[in-house]
Amino acid sequence: MQNKTLLLIIFSILIITLIQGICFAYQTVLINFHDDREWSKVYNQTRGNEHIVQFVPPGQSYRNWNETYIFHSYKFKNFKGNAVSFLGALTRKLEQQNNTKPYITIKRSNNDSIATRCIASNDFIKSQCDIYRVTVGQESIISIQYINKNTVNFKNNYNKYLESVSEANPYYSYYRYDRIMSRGTSFEL
Repeated sequence: MQNKTLLLIIFSILIITLIQGICFAYQTVLINFHDDREWSKVYNQTRGNEHIVQFVPPGQSYRNWNETYIFHSYKFKNFKGNAVSFLGALTRKLEQQNNTKPYITIKRSNNDSIATRCIASNDFIKSQCDIYRVTVGQESIISIQYINKNTVNFKNNYNKYLESVSEANPYYSYYRYDRIMSRGTSFEL
């Protein structure tokens, strides 16, 4: 009888531990903005299977910005991500809105792909430069886009921005107590 009680207690602890892991599972992105500015989260919204987080530097806002980082996490049923095809679909859509310059692919793999371009103004999109990355996470496909409306600043600091986007690191943790200490450089998707 004691053995059955002990087994029941051990089994209950295991089930509770597994349930906690499932209930508190989350995906986090770590980013280094590579400058001394305090970037602020100005948008954080879930719409259907898409979660969007947007950051801007001081003095800028969700509607009024010159620079921004935008993160999208897409969670699909039976997820099988392919960064090359997903980035291609996203960039083709943007090229249809402004075709003054095509995207140049600078990294191409099924798990992680990056493209960039600078465009002139048209009726839909003003002059700007951006770096667009798609990476496959544990439970979703993630797009990371840095946009700068000051093309001179973008070109002068291109390596810094590319490094920031390239090094943004999604990771998956089963337990919420496994946190990152700096909330300014990490966020959940």
